[in-house]
Amino acid sequence: MGGHVRHRALNVKELAHAGNEEDVPHENSSDQHSRTFEILHLPDDLPLIFWHKGLFIRKKRKPPPPFTGNEENCIIYSEMERRRTVKRGKATLALILLASLFLLPSLSAAGSKRTAPLKVGVLCPLSGPFAPGGKSFLRSVTLAAEEINEKGGVLGRPILLVTGDSEGKVGRARNEALRLVDSEGVKFLIGAYLSEETLGVVEVAAERKVLLLVPISATERITGLVRENPDRYSTVFRTGFSISRWAEMIARFISAQGSRKPAFLGTAIRWNRELAEKLEEVLSRQGIKLIIEDFYSPRRPVIKPILLRLALKKPDLIILGDPGKNSIQAVREMEELGLKTPILSVGGTLADERVAKDLSPKVPLYALAAAYRGASPEADRYFDAFRKKYGYFPSGYSDTLPGDALRILAGALQKAREWSPKSVASLLEKGTFPGVSGAYSFDESHQAEWGTPSLSGVVVRWEGSRFVPLKPEK
Repeated sequence: MGGHVRHRALNVKELAHAGNEEDVPHENSSDQHSRTFEILHLPDDLPLIFWHKGLFIRKKRKPPPPFTGNEENCIIYSEMERRRTVKRGKATLALILLASLFLLPSLSAAGSKRTAPLKVGVLCPLSGPFAPGGKSFLRSVTLAAEEINEKGGVLGRPILLVTGDSEGKVGRARNEALRLVDSEGVKFLIGAYLSEETLGVVEVAAERKVLLLVPISATERITGLVRENPDRYSTVFRTGFSISRWAEMIARFISAQGSRKPAFLGTAIRWNRELAEKLEEVLSRQGIKLIIEDFYSPRRPVIKPILLRLALKKPDLIILGDPGKNSIQAVREMEELGLKTPILSVGGTLADERVAKDLSPKVPLYALAAAYRGASPEADRYFDAFRKKYGYFPSGYSDTLPGDALRILAGALQKAREWSPKSVASLLEKGTFPGVSGAYSFDESHQAEWGTPSLSGVVVRWEGSRFVPLKPEK
């Protein structure tokens, strides 16, 4: 009696009069072997759920065609077959429900990950003597993030900046970098500001294999580490000037100004000491020597004694190596002593037009910049957007290069189409990426190639109400 038993189809009239199992006619059957028959019926609105290409698909059933009276449209199953069908259906449903418990959460998580914000860590001094430069740094990155997010973010994910205050301190910068990576889950970092603190962050990037873009710190040690151990420091790139680039630009300016007695005065940080040493080397090839090279403490500056010694030497140009707020004190004390020597600032605080207006210097004030208004349509848009948001034009260095670092990162991520620091690093080594300051490409030491027609930098001069770029020959 086992096996599949198919019975003759009944027409509508027969079904209508089949009040009980005895009323239903059977082929080759007897009363003692009669079976119960039922019509297998599924509601018209019951959806179909099936597996397709790694996803459960829910599809609405099409309603069955109307009954035409043709007895072939009505199939009757035996009780045995009905039970087998129900059993198979229950087993299938159980498998679907079980799979959904494991797959649906993961699918939901994957979908949310694709739209979750992309965290980018930003390290800079937001307190301490270098806070003005650090705040400009953060404003630049913030404006760049807003621009990128307005265009749809990176592969559909908005950028979320997670900041860390380095305070201009080595230990603090390293601890903040570790916090951003280990606690915040950041895979991409931009920072820091001073060379000392950035070297600690470089080690964090190497240990945790996160991508680090360095827009301000210029110490040669950063790119030196990449050259010496490219595997360990494969995810470290500098987008800003190197010490060599700084020295070359300053030496060219000294030569163009006809200076024969330049002096170097600055805050006692690693960056300045390296710059003074490199500048001496470059100037020696031109037959020029710094008549004085001196430094003051960044946290307890005592500048006047240095200026008194400086005045006795009668320099014809002062290179002021201080991107922080102590540079304001230096300029004011120069005026108090009656020094009328032109000043070339490395940028930062003195290159801020608000500071320059307040100081109203009695001597020519120059500053180095990476970008300036009028250099390109991209630069003009950025300078105008910066002024609209913050109320003043950027200086073109510490308030511009950090934003370019984020633009470079976003461009590389778009090309990589994944969130891997290693993949992004590989693209940075080979590609060219546009920014406000120009088109960025990197050499073997992961240093942005400044000094090319597409990425050069400029010297600007304060003209009473704004900074104006000098012509190349000046």
